[in-house]
Amino acid sequence: MPISDMPSVSVIIPVGAFDEMLAAQLRALADQDFEGDFQVVLADNSGSGELRQYLETCPLPARFSTVYVDASEAKGAAHARNRGADAATGELLAFCDADDVVHRDWLSTLTRMATHFDLVGTAVETSSLNGERALSWTPSLAPEHQGGNSFRPFAIGASMACRAEVYHSLGGMNNEFAASQDVEFSWRAQLAGHSFSFDHEPKVSYRLRDRLGPLLRQSYRAGYGTTKLVGEYRRHGCPPLSIRLVLLRWGVLIVRNPLLPTSITKLSRGHWLRALYIRVGELRAGIEYRAIGW
Repeated sequence: MPISDMPSVSVIIPVGAFDEMLAAQLRALADQDFEGDFQVVLADNSGSGELRQYLETCPLPARFSTVYVDASEAKGAAHARNRGADAATGELLAFCDADDVVHRDWLSTLTRMATHFDLVGTAVETSSLNGERALSWTPSLAPEHQGGNSFRPFAIGASMACRAEVYHSLGGMNNEFAASQDVEFSWRAQLAGHSFSFDHEPKVSYRLRDRLGPLLRQSYRAGYGTTKLVGEYRRHGCPPLSIRLVLLRWGVLIVRNPLLPTSITKLSRGHWLRALYIRVGELRAGIEYRAIGW
């Protein structure tokens, strides 16, 4: 694609609790094979001041301009992404996360796809950044199975891009969802008539939780948020969560419980606990939002 045809690009990174892993993501962005200029907008959702201090005291890559945004007035990755989008100047908004590492062709891939579609995303991989424990706790979905479900495809928030005019016309992401904001936004965009595409070749190294507490909190939010989304979108044709599937999942948890040897269950304790917390969140939201049906 000739440089003259490239949209101006803003990369938006929501930052929760500040972590030094952000430096690896910024280095990866500085190493992009994308030929155009771009800015990186860091939306600080922590309010601790650590990110601002880091940006003021640490050398930043000269490859791109950096914009700091205070997005701490409300907690949530969706809120941070929206405040970052408000401050961005690019015609295309690309989104990634602070603790991941984008591949060298991440931005060029998204930009190329966005010349034909309003909202685009790519698969991610977990083998590069994670140790054996984290991988045993959170089994990875194969790239060819990512970005899809029983209703409509979706972009993963850690690797997606959207035309700025489309993002703003939709009001950005919905911060009322504690999880699955990226899925909800993707569904809402498609229902509004916007085009979508997903590249199943991984373009981001995705970091998994390697501490049990954060993993279980994330798992509960995922189960609750995904099921809430099903309930909210049933009126749009989203199929309900089958009660048979819910019972089957709980049956599997009981049969493969950690009181039995792992040689029999084939599940690590962390994997089982993660699944349990997902199921609890799923059941609660299923009841609250009437997401479970036959």
